[in-house]
Amino acid sequence: MTDSDRVDQLLERILEAIKPDQGADGFHDIFTALKAAISFQMALLCPDCRRRLARQLRSDIPAMITRATQLQREAQEEYGEQHLH
Repeated sequence: MTDSDRVDQLLERILEAIKPDQGADGFHDIFTALKAAISFQMALLCPDCRRRLARQLRSDIPAMITRATQLQREAQEEYGEQHLH
């Protein structure tokens, strides 16, 4: 199994656990839980690795926004447009 296969399988399990049709409160809970999960995983790293991972996450945000824009039509066709307000 390749790294890409493992990532895809993990992504599928995560997406199954966080169905996006829970309304605004659900999205707040989902993002809070994702931040807590990332924080826990980061706690397992040494301080230097933790800082490097944090820098990488910050630098990945523009690409994440671009990817979200690319996925928008497909995602909203399935779940509708969602709001945090």
